[in-house]
Amino acid sequence: MKRYLFIAVLFGFMVALSIWQSREINTWKEKYRRERNNVEAYQARNSIYENDIREYQMTMDELRASRDSIDRKLADMIDELKLKDKRIQYLQYQARTIEKTDTVVFKDTIFKTDLKLDTLLFDEWYSLTLKLRYPSSIMAYPSFRSEQYAIINQKKEYNRKPSRWFFIRWFQKKHLVTEMKVIENNPYITNNEQRFIKVIR
Repeated sequence: MKRYLFIAVLFGFMVALSIWQSREINTWKEKYRRERNNVEAYQARNSIYENDIREYQMTMDELRASRDSIDRKLADMIDELKLKDKRIQYLQYQARTIEKTDTVVFKDTIFKTDLKLDTLLFDEWYSLTLKLRYPSSIMAYPSFRSEQYAIINQKKEYNRKPSRWFFIRWFQKKHLVTEMKVIENNPYITNNEQRFIKVIR
């Protein structure tokens, strides 16, 4: 009888050990898949194909522990907006430079002989190189730097107008709303219209 009991306990132990090992293997497989995806995203970022953008995947703890400057900026923006980590679904950072060259040539002479003037007007977000040349050329090279954050998070909102009494609000039903915050740091850039569509399969 003791022998059968020992075999049953041993068999139960082996089954529990197999279930635990299976879960551990799946956890490590998922971590490996995520890290491999991040390596591929990093490689795509440094490739010659600037339009190839891959998604990074990390937990909020990993983001906050990261020493990468962009990750730090995103974490600081989350703190500045006072958002809860558990509600954040997606983070995006974009840094762009907008440049255009213009040259104006007049038919008549407008500058003194041998005029060559190069000047630079700039601040953190904007620079303008202006060149004046004899006899009648004006060249302008404006450049704008854009730094934009996009944060998608969920927040709870009341189904109906919230009551003035706090204890009644405890029992009022809420629903989750997905909200996207877009912050453009450049004061010269205005976001005129934005639309974000989630495609349902």
